[in-house]
Amino acid sequence: MESGWREIYELEQAASSIHNELLRRAALLRRHWNYSTRRIYQLPQEVFTEILILDIVSSGSEERKGFGSFHRKQPSRRTQLCHVSHLFLQTILGTPRLWADIQWDRDDFTRCLKMSEQAPLSIRCLESNHTRLSGSVAMEEFLRAIWQHSRRWETLSLKLRYSISQLQFLEFEAPQLRNLNLDVMGPLTESSVIKISGYPSLRNLSLHMTGLSQWNDLDLSHLRSLSLSWILREGGPSVEKLIETLKVAPSLRRLSLYRVTIVSSNKEQHLEPQIVHLPALLALRLDELPTGLADYLITNIRTPHLKSFCVRGLHLKRVDNPTSDQNPYHHFFQVLIPKLTAATTGLTISNEVSSRAVYSHADNSSAERSSDAIEGSADFGFRAEDSLEAVRQMVQFITSIGIAVPITILANGRGPHLDVIYSTIPSFPVDVLGKLPTVTKISAFSLADALNILGFLGSLRRDEETGQLRWACPQLQLLQFTEVRDLTLEHCQAFLDARYGDGNPLLVEGEIVQRPPRVTIDHAFFSEDE
Repeated sequence: MESGWREIYELEQAASSIHNELLRRAALLRRHWNYSTRRIYQLPQEVFTEILILDIVSSGSEERKGFGSFHRKQPSRRTQLCHVSHLFLQTILGTPRLWADIQWDRDDFTRCLKMSEQAPLSIRCLESNHTRLSGSVAMEEFLRAIWQHSRRWETLSLKLRYSISQLQFLEFEAPQLRNLNLDVMGPLTESSVIKISGYPSLRNLSLHMTGLSQWNDLDLSHLRSLSLSWILREGGPSVEKLIETLKVAPSLRRLSLYRVTIVSSNKEQHLEPQIVHLPALLALRLDELPTGLADYLITNIRTPHLKSFCVRGLHLKRVDNPTSDQNPYHHFFQVLIPKLTAATTGLTISNEVSSRAVYSHADNSSAERSSDAIEGSADFGFRAEDSLEAVRQMVQFITSIGIAVPITILANGRGPHLDVIYSTIPSFPVDVLGKLPTVTKISAFSLADALNILGFLGSLRRDEETGQLRWACPQLQLLQFTEVRDLTLEHCQAFLDARYGDGNPLLVEGEIVQRPPRVTIDHAFFSEDE
């Protein structure tokens, strides 16, 4: 009986100790809270308001929504802040700008439009919300409501389904518009065309599958970012308008043109060279443009501070003497060559057989980042009627500038296309391997190319410059033939015997030739280094 009372007493003492500790911690938190809130309340009103605006704008990110928000509707950030204190409530209810940032599926847009009064509006429809809710009646109501306030738009970022992009939503007057990001999704063979009136002065313009009917109705002289993609029919700027825009936009930092129909307004007149200086440009992408357009832009644009670029679809006529002033691509090569030679991880050469194009990508993982987080990188490529000749030209260019970084060869491109896998005609010129001593990895999907590569690497050849016998690709580490059909163990064993034999040096015509390091063959019947 006595032991039972003792246990009860000990439990009460423990509970009392815990209670006292909780009271102590609560007092500390209260003092800390009072100190923190005093500092907040001492801020100037305009600074306090800007902090609240930034907090509300960023509240749409997944991190701010919190775990489990996908299943449970969370109170809006404005509602949460209103419950902090009377000062927060007063400031939020009395500041129209705090209601001017409207995000679909996050805010009560009807109330926000009313409370924002005449403040410039920022309208956003996030991609995650678009895939789940666009096309619904609620989205129609949202668009109809915000379209009535288009004269107040400062930022408009929307993704719309083709089925609900009615004509009423493709024409608007927005004189205060500064940032426009539109993605009106539909069939890949079509693109929507919008009309903007009010002559807005844009800072950022991004259009995906959405063209403009009248490019002259915009003030693009203050443009900082221009991104156009998948404008396949009408709605793209003419070449003349594009050049005019670039000439009057010295603050442009990003330019991206991908699959855009851009043609000359006068098809009978030859385009004359027009030098365009873009001193602030940091990122450039030109990919899958009409024939000759990428070449025209590259030979006319001057970009001394370019950090990141992807330029594909070039029809390079001159890859010899890339550093010569007589080469029309001289200024582009001035930017390109340092990026390629400074690659820290390596260089990838990809032979995209299906599109008759060859690409070169410099991997530079330690590149410095600029103030706007553009990472240094280089990706360029060109097309040719003969894919074999395109690869030879790329290798000629790479070797002419003396690149000495690890190189990866994708002999059949990045994807196992069926027409390549079953082709009996080689699509990769193996003779270029003799000119690339720093190759460390080769991949292929075609049996014809895999056998050619094994045969070339398994034989000794004389160096064209020194006349000495040597093995091609002495630094080779991996042959990735995982997807090659009908490649047999006998094929690979014959290559291994020829290249490595018993491991001892060869004596050929009085010349001692060392064996290269052993290579790994990645295939179903090879699970480890041979």
